[in-house]
Amino acid sequence: MSGCSIRALWILTNYDTVVFSRRFPVVERRWRAACMSENEKTGEDNLSYTVFPVLPSDSELAAAFVDRKKREGSARGFGIRVIQSAEGSDSWVDDPITRHIISLQINKEEEGEDQLLWPLILHIKGHYCILVLPLVEPRHLNAYARICKRSDCGNAIGADESLSSLLLDLPSITGYGHLWLDILLVT
Repeated sequence: MSGCSIRALWILTNYDTVVFSRRFPVVERRWRAACMSENEKTGEDNLSYTVFPVLPSDSELAAAFVDRKKREGSARGFGIRVIQSAEGSDSWVDDPITRHIISLQINKEEEGEDQLLWPLILHIKGHYCILVLPLVEPRHLNAYARICKRSDCGNAIGADESLSSLLLDLPSITGYGHLWLDILLVT
């Protein structure tokens, strides 16, 4: 899966309500196919714990965003590991980029486990929070889930998995970075 495809887009108010959402069904079919292919390659169903096969409803997303704001201290979060950082949270990763590329833990009661939605590109404009979910490969999502559980702090030089190297491997993230840079330079 290469290119810059968007799975979904949400706009939330500062009152934590979704005022606009758009899902892209063709891209979602590609995501589900990639998940099935990854499950077949691994031969075990370990992806069911981290990969979110379908997108959350607007209310589930809003609730997860509120939980994140409580956990991280604000919509942008700390970006670095602090005393309040919980294992698995964005600030646990200890990288300032997590102020702009965030994750959400979607609480699915029927499965009894939180499911990870990542990478969400967060842009705050006025009273609105814009969340864009690009299409990434399931292996990238699993790599981020492993990074969130590491006990060491920050991105060690020479580490097998670091957030910076993971993000550079994602054309959807670097593409959106160039897009935002172009928008900022024009305005």
